[in-house]
Amino acid sequence: MNTPWKAFRNYLKDNAKDPSRERYLENNHQTPYGPMAAGALGVLVFVVYYKIAYAFCMSAGPEDMKAHAEFAQNFYLNPEEFFKTWLKVPHMLWHLIVKTLESRLGLPLWDAASFTFAIFGLFAFGVMTWFLFCMLRSHTGQKRLTFAALGGFALSFVGPLIMAWFSDGYLGAFTPNPLHNPTHIASKGFGMLAMMAGIDVIRGYRKEAPVFFRKHPYLSFSLFSLLSVLAKPTFLYMLLPAGVLLILMDLIGAIAGPRRMTGSTKDQGSKKAQNKGQQECRQKLLAVWGAAWRLALASLPACAYILTEYVALFFWGTEQGTSVVITKPLEVWHFYTLDVPTSILLGMLFPIWMLLTNLGYFYKSAEGRLSVLGYAFGVLEFSILAESGSRKDAGNFSWCMMAGMTIFYAVAVYRLMLSTLQEKTRKAHSAYLVVSWFLLFLHVYSGLSLYEVFTGIL
Repeated sequence: MNTPWKAFRNYLKDNAKDPSRERYLENNHQTPYGPMAAGALGVLVFVVYYKIAYAFCMSAGPEDMKAHAEFAQNFYLNPEEFFKTWLKVPHMLWHLIVKTLESRLGLPLWDAASFTFAIFGLFAFGVMTWFLFCMLRSHTGQKRLTFAALGGFALSFVGPLIMAWFSDGYLGAFTPNPLHNPTHIASKGFGMLAMMAGIDVIRGYRKEAPVFFRKHPYLSFSLFSLLSVLAKPTFLYMLLPAGVLLILMDLIGAIAGPRRMTGSTKDQGSKKAQNKGQQECRQKLLAVWGAAWRLALASLPACAYILTEYVALFFWGTEQGTSVVITKPLEVWHFYTLDVPTSILLGMLFPIWMLLTNLGYFYKSAEGRLSVLGYAFGVLEFSILAESGSRKDAGNFSWCMMAGMTIFYAVAVYRLMLSTLQEKTRKAHSAYLVVSWFLLFLHVYSGLSLYEVFTGIL
């Protein structure tokens, strides 16, 4: 029994290591094609997002896009009227931009809504591209903008696998890109930026070089988390508990460190080594604790707005008389599907595949742990939380899970790109890459098919 367990532990350790730069494919050619490719893919993202939004606005039936655009028309600078409308939709960043385009620039309402939706989609594409570009540069020392833009494009459209022959074609699988809902897409880019700032904070107390924000990561987290909440608060509902648990795990590790060090140095009989180890563990504990309370302070503006929004909605706004309740496990999810595990598999096959084949990386790295914990908290919140009364069947906590899907997909795509750049000539590695890329673009094709991009828009 010890031999398989030892082999598994060695696999985790080896899989979690950052390979040296010598193990990556060379990229010595600096060309202007990277920005050109990123720009071309960005234009394509903008056009498809605009077309999808406009199709929803012109639809005869009730649609989220149309409802939010009509809410935007009711925003006025008159304080009393503004407050009445704010009580209906406190997450109003998308709506204010639509209102500005319509009232100040004279755009028709549906065009203003579609343009704003496409701008936020383009912004999210840029953030995803920057995330992948910075992560690849930090590990390989190379600037792979074209590669990163391709990943950002894929992350703009990944969706649940559609199998009409299997069931009803959707099966409550959900998607990191619910392109029918403008507020989720508006919060997506800001939520990712908040997560990236959090990663730099974690890397900081681990004494690792920052990847995204070399200066003021706490200020960046505070700003982007607040903007994310102004667009839609559900991204932070998932991210904050995941971050708290991750830091708590590091705190426990720092506290337990001296005991492990004491046990290992007793056998060696080295008092000096024991004292040095205990001092290092204390320094780590202080570093983690210092980052924890600073991050808590940085979260205050976003948390204050969430609390204000909650009180306004449930005591004076449109949700009077309702509240957040704990439900039976999976009760709300079963409104959308008869089989939850199948739905999870259809929506998350690619990141689950990457998790199972890269356990060490997801276990050890800051971004890997945060992505798994974020998705886990999103699933947990959707599984047991709901709004009471008639609002229960709306499934509003599914947005937390879809936010968790967003970061899980992003980290999984990065890990696949990093594996692709590694200099490995074994046939097994080549087969692994073929299968992984096939799964990713199958999700992309399914996401585009879900919104009938091929048949009704292009």
